[in-house]
Amino acid sequence: MLTEDLLKFALLLTLTGTLFAVLRVYQLHGQPPPKPELVRKLFHIGGGGIALSLPWLFTALGPVLVLAALLTGTFAALRFVRQLRGGVGQVLLAVDRRTVGEFCFVASIVLLFWLSHGDKLLYSVPLLMLALADAFAALIGENYGKLPFHIWQERKSYEGSAAFLLTAYFCVHVPVLLWGNTGRLESLMIAADVSVMVMMAEAAAWWGLDNLIIPVWGYMLLKSLLAMDAIQLAVHLAFLLTLTLFMRLWRNRTTLGDDALFGATLWGYVVWAVGGWHWVIPPLIQLAIYATITVRTPFDQLRIFRFPIVLANIAGSIFWLLAYRQSEDPALLLPFAACFGANVAIIALVRHMFAEPGLPWRRAVSSNVARGMVVIVPTVLAAEGFTGAALIDLASCLVAVYAATALFYRLQPGLTEFPVDAARWMRQATIVAATSALALGPHIGSMPDPSSVVTVTVPQLLQR
Repeated sequence: MLTEDLLKFALLLTLTGTLFAVLRVYQLHGQPPPKPELVRKLFHIGGGGIALSLPWLFTALGPVLVLAALLTGTFAALRFVRQLRGGVGQVLLAVDRRTVGEFCFVASIVLLFWLSHGDKLLYSVPLLMLALADAFAALIGENYGKLPFHIWQERKSYEGSAAFLLTAYFCVHVPVLLWGNTGRLESLMIAADVSVMVMMAEAAAWWGLDNLIIPVWGYMLLKSLLAMDAIQLAVHLAFLLTLTLFMRLWRNRTTLGDDALFGATLWGYVVWAVGGWHWVIPPLIQLAIYATITVRTPFDQLRIFRFPIVLANIAGSIFWLLAYRQSEDPALLLPFAACFGANVAIIALVRHMFAEPGLPWRRAVSSNVARGMVVIVPTVLAAEGFTGAALIDLASCLVAVYAATALFYRLQPGLTEFPVDAARWMRQATIVAATSALALGPHIGSMPDPSSVVTVTVPQLLQR
């Protein structure tokens, strides 16, 4: 068996080395010389094709980990050894942008192999989207993209995303239809849902992280949707299209860039799929009102906030959604909503202090906490009705939002200067996450064991 595995290793490494050599020769002697992005994406396609063979060659994870370690070491040498970087390393590194895509590519292959547990359909479809759809999106966008997104440190276009969507659709539809027992209608709907959502994930990603996000996100969606019938799929697709349309119509009323809106749409879909419609209320209200109920600033007409800002705003709520996925405890909606209420209060506070630098701290905190509660009150009343228990829960949420806002006021330097640097968003995310547990109030005894939350696997998040 060891000899057989060594032969398989030798075959895969020989194919990879040959791919590097052929592309390097093409890069040096092509007439005219190819663009760096074309050569990198040709390696993307070829490497994906080689990786597709892994479930047929290996049944255990160990050999795949060894192969991944060898490839990671090779990619690191190409990046950091000067002679290699200036030679064959140019196949990957000639592009004029910061990227860790090759390392994410290897990590995604290992994750897919582990998560799929030998299911060749669940392994192959996400990898096909990574190898083909992502490559075609980049090439079409670079050569024909005339309608750019507002993307953080990246150049992406509607034309490139359309190419990704079309390619991803067939990468899903054809294998799902031919491989198993999925019906024609279900296959069409699964392909539509997966391709749209993964296209948004690709558009929101940066620094080559799409090489990790595309396959993992595609796997999660595919595993969940394959278990659904046509009616369930129709509901999911209808919600997705409605949410996407809302984001598109709201585009010019927000300070979020296009990548941030794509990220917010993705998060809204995950929240709905895991928690249901009650859980969608807080993030939807935050998105809809944060720029309208807060003090206006000169920056309101500029769409300057990118996808990392969305991550900072949802960071605290991710734990509570995972905890709910594990425990099904409805009380966990309270700290989840408190995260979004606190974010609105802090955003309002920053805007307020910029407009009125001399504002007393008690008035500044209290008035903007009231704005944050605009997110929480409809959420709690929709879930519990107008009852005594709901009023107690609202009081607990008020404590959490006030604590977060007051703590941010005390810890954030340069508050009157409209801080939007990375340290501000990290500080906000940390404070909101730490204080949100106060919203549990009388339900604190039902808080799930943290160890039961961190053991949740990626596909379980969407597998209801």
